[in-house]
Amino acid sequence: MALRKVRTLLTGTASIWTRRFAVLSALCVVLTALVSATLLSKSVAERMIRHNAELAQDFVGSLMRMHRGEDFFLNSTDTRSMVLIFDELARMPGLGHANVFGPNRQVFWSTNPAAIGQEVGANEELDGALSGRLEVESELLDTASFIKPEHAFLRSDARDAIEVYIPVKGPDQRVVGVVELYMLPDHLIDSVHEMTRFVWAACVISGLVIYLALVWLVMQADRQIARQQRTIVANESLVAVGDMASAVAHGLRNPLASIRSSAELIAMGPERSQANDIMSEVDRLQTWIAKLLAYAQQGGRSLGEVRVERLVEQLARDHRPRMERQQVQLLRDWPDDLPAIWADAPALERALEILVSNALDAMPNGGSLRLAIRADAKGLTVTVSDTGVGIAPQDMGSVFTPFHTTKRKGLGVGLPLARRSVERLGGTLHLESAQGVGTLAILQLPLLDERKAKLMDSPL
Repeated sequence: MALRKVRTLLTGTASIWTRRFAVLSALCVVLTALVSATLLSKSVAERMIRHNAELAQDFVGSLMRMHRGEDFFLNSTDTRSMVLIFDELARMPGLGHANVFGPNRQVFWSTNPAAIGQEVGANEELDGALSGRLEVESELLDTASFIKPEHAFLRSDARDAIEVYIPVKGPDQRVVGVVELYMLPDHLIDSVHEMTRFVWAACVISGLVIYLALVWLVMQADRQIARQQRTIVANESLVAVGDMASAVAHGLRNPLASIRSSAELIAMGPERSQANDIMSEVDRLQTWIAKLLAYAQQGGRSLGEVRVERLVEQLARDHRPRMERQQVQLLRDWPDDLPAIWADAPALERALEILVSNALDAMPNGGSLRLAIRADAKGLTVTVSDTGVGIAPQDMGSVFTPFHTTKRKGLGVGLPLARRSVERLGGTLHLESAQGVGTLAILQLPLLDERKAKLMDSPL
């Protein structure tokens, strides 16, 4: 599901800047995860190996103090103490090879007899140990080639050997020699590899979670921006409609009133039929003007207690003659104990009137109209469903766009007006439709107490 959202964001209707942000954030998250995993795994491995080397240093130091091993460095002819020390060292688990260096960088003793007496060349770790530092080297810490001549004395699977240089100090705390250990602690090496895999897995999973969270936030922001853009477009359309409605109202209402009055006089004579046609068309034009003004000039709300079932029942009674003419069957479905809501009764009645009228328009040859009301903890849900012609899929995205209509005599402001009225009450309105099956209008209204309603009672 998360990957589907990512694919939708990258290939869907999101803006170009949103898609660019998604790609850029993916690159940043991947880079951050790689760097974090590399640094963390190296830090963990270094700390584990360093701790193992410190334990080896403590062990060697104990042996030196117990058998006075520093005498070997001060008097190299006395090998008895060093033999005892290396008998103990040989019992260390994972020890592969050992060398003992004097302060002059010469090999005093080694598990490889051929190396005894030789002087070592350039060796930074040995120099550091001669200066008094514990030095550690391993391929686990450096991915570069870790191959030295002395590795020939290690077993064939010693790729991850840990090389430890332990300084040996005399009674005056002066470095008198260095013990070099090649250790193969299988348990430690396995633990380092396991911890490295865990760190990489944790970084990858964390990066994925962060990226999905960013994708979700971007998608939410994209939707919010889209809603705001639609609101801006609707407000701009509203301004244009207001200007146009005012011009239409002032320019046509008086001439239409005169035409209707003249038609009424003509209707008293033999041309009654033609006069009735004129009055019918005038009434239709005046209805259009009223809708334009209602959509453009929705003023302040007059909030009060409203019984939604009473509004619906009144609408059913008002449209009963039309339903009988069109042979539409009415179905009512709501309980008797519905709570009242705090709303603007005229605005809500106007929205319900539009939905019922649209449902009847969709069933000119009969059908079934169902009016239902349900209550829950969030509020009331009013549904108006019909068995009419339905709405084409290509028109579903534009049904709430002002002046978009599929009706021959429609103006295209009914559904936008209904949604605007409902949203001003803090509710929602959406449609579900299938051609040849019918349309379902779902109107959701929140339950508000009087105190909250007063806070909301401000012009939008």
